[in-house]
This record gives sequence, C-alpha cells and structure tokens, in this order.
Amino acid sequence: MSQLDSQINAIKEIYREIKKAGSRIQPVIVGKFALTVYTQGMYPAGNISLLFPDLNLLKKVLKELGYQSMGDFWVRGDIAVEVSRKFEIIPFGTFNRIEVDGEIINVISVEDLLIDMMNECIAGDENVCNLIKMLVRSYGKAIDFHYIFQHIKNKKALIKFKEFKKELN
Repeated sequence: MSQLDSQINAIKEIYREIKKAGSRIQPVIVGKFALTVYTQGMYPAGNISLLFPDLNLLKKVLKELGYQSMGDFWVRGDIAVEVSRKFEIIPFGTFNRIEVDGEIINVISVEDLLIDMMNECIAGDENVCNLIKMLVRSYGKAIDFHYIFQHIKNKKALIKFKEFKKELN
C-alpha cells in the first residue's frame, strides 16, 4: 500500500470515529495534504493537516485510534496528523466535498489553498510559486478568481495572482 493510500485510509478512519462520537461535521483537510489531494498525489505531503473546531473531540479520537501526541502532531506508525489551528479559515473559507472510495472527505477549496500558498510564494519560495502556477493552469476555468481577489489580504499577493491569471489567458 502506498503512503498516499495509507493516509487516505487514516483520514477515513478518523472520519468514521468522529461520526460515531455523534459529530455532525467532519474535519477539513488543509495545508500541504490538500495540495496532495488537488495534484492527485503528484506532490506528496509527509503529514495530514486537519482543521476541526472541536479540538478536544479530534484529539480524543486520535488518542483512541492509537496516535501519540507530539505537540500539534499525532503520530501512529508512518502516519502523522497535524491538528491545524488556522481557525481564521472557518468563518470565510470554503471547502470541497470529494468522494474517495465511496466516502466523502472535506478539503479546503482550491481558492483558499492558493491564498494560503501565496504567502510562501511572495516570501520568495519559487517552488511554491511554480506549484501555484500549475494549479492555476490545471484548475483555471474552475477557480473563482473573484473570491480570491475579494479575500486576499496582502497587496503583493493580489498583484501576483493577477499576473498568474493573466498568464492563463
């Protein structure tokens, strides 16, 4: 079984346990693992980042599943789960529901992922800039640039997105 398959199985297992605990909502995949999802595994992430407002329930489920706490990371074998605290995403962010092997997982929207990645790009990380360009080319017609332009806070990032969008046309 590949690392990606193991990670997907871990996510599905966490979702099942959270549902069993009576939660009506599920965690949202954020960060580099969201990039892994959108690139269909071409950009593998070493850990799964989950955003979930009920931190106590998420930590309880991870502990019951045999994960060991290491700060914001929970580790079991070769699977590492990061408990994200990017709560600023919750009120305004959007997510996509993606079917994987007959089960639904929540992944931060490609627009919110791009906004998050752009901070690293404008800080000088050319690899991240290239990944953004690749995502813009791949998802160009589906990306809601109006949403991005409305929600991006950094002026340099806004200019860079406009450049990337121009390259798309």
